[in-house]
Amino acid sequence: MLVAQLGGGTPLQRSLHQIERSVTRPVPQAPPPPAVRPGDRYVPDRYVSDPIDGRAILVPGHFERTLPSGESLTPPTTICGSDGICTTVPGASRPPAPEQRQTP
Repeated sequence: MLVAQLGGGTPLQRSLHQIERSVTRPVPQAPPPPAVRPGDRYVPDRYVSDPIDGRAILVPGHFERTLPSGESLTPPTTICGSDGICTTVPGASRPPAPEQRQTP
């Protein structure tokens, strides 16, 4: 009786309280998604003409950063031709509009 009055309770009660505390804890939250920088813009998938043989090449969508000069800084991009041969184009500063570019 004295143990029950002091709050010790039975082993079953302690186990039930422990289970109750574990199931009523808040659910952990996922971290927020990374923010896109203000100067970044998304360029969707597009096809360009291969300057060597004229075949269409798919350039996958990517983010580009606008430079103070007005040009766009493009990331290194892997492009694949219709023949399945893939090439990595190094990142560089290019004209601002993707439609104005002769290469990816």
